[in-house]
Amino acid sequence: MGVESEFNHRAFHDAVEQNDIAKLTRQIVGHQFLLIHLADESDQANNDEILGALTAEYQGMDYLVAFSNQEHASEFVERRTDLFDGESEVGGFWVDGQTMLDYLDDELGLLINPDSDQQRHLDNDWIGKILDELNLM
Repeated sequence: MGVESEFNHRAFHDAVEQNDIAKLTRQIVGHQFLLIHLADESDQANNDEILGALTAEYQGMDYLVAFSNQEHASEFVERRTDLFDGESEVGGFWVDGQTMLDYLDDELGLLINPDSDQQRHLDNDWIGKILDELNLM
C-alpha cells in the first residue's frame, strides 16, 4: 500500500458538478489516500495498535481528513502547527478508497487536501450516496 497514484482533481470536481455518483465513486475507490494519525500518550503507554484518523470541522460539519499524496499531507502538517504541538508524534497511514469508505462514520463527510488549492470536500449526504452506490448502506 503506500504507492501513490495520481488523484484526478478535475474529474472529481466534474463528477460533483454533474451529480455523477458512479464516476465520483470510481474516483475515490480507485485511489489511495493518506490519513493522519496523532499518537497520544495513552496510545503509547498502552501500546495500542488502534489507528485513529484526523477529523476536522469545516463549514459546520465534521469531516474525515484525507490527502491524495504525501506532499499535500506534509504541507498541511507544516502549515497547521496550531494542531500539532511539539509533544505529539504526527504519523500517517495509507488506505485505499474502498477501505476508507467502508470505515467512514455515516456522520462524517470527506475533506481531501485541506488548506490547499486542491481542496475538495463531500458532505455526509454525498458519502451516503456513494455508500449506497457501493451497496454498503
